[in-house]
Amino acid sequence: MQRSDTILSLTIDLLANNAFNHLRDDEISALHHLIVKLKEPLTPIQQNLPVRQAGLLLTFWNHAYTGGLPAHLLHRCNTILQQLGRTPMEMMEVEMEMY
Repeated sequence: MQRSDTILSLTIDLLANNAFNHLRDDEISALHHLIVKLKEPLTPIQQNLPVRQAGLLLTFWNHAYTGGLPAHLLHRCNTILQQLGRTPMEMMEVEMEMY
C-alpha cells in the first residue's frame, strides 16, 4: 500500500471516529471532496496528484480532535506523521467530574 493510500485510509478512519466533527461545514465539505478525489482512478498525467492531495489531508490531521479516538488509530496516525517529520497528534484527555 502506498503512503498516500495509507493516509487516505487513516483519514477515513479519523472521520468515522468523529475526529473532525468540530470543523465548520465548509471544511468538512473540503475534506470529503479530497477523499472523493483520492478514490478516483488516475490517468498517467495525474501520477503525482495523490501525493499532493495526501499532504492536504495531513493538514486536516492537525485539527483533529483526539479525545475519543481509539489508541491504535492514534498510534497509526502518529507513526505516519513521525515518518514524514511532522509533529504527532496529542491525545486529548476527557475530564469527567465524579459526584
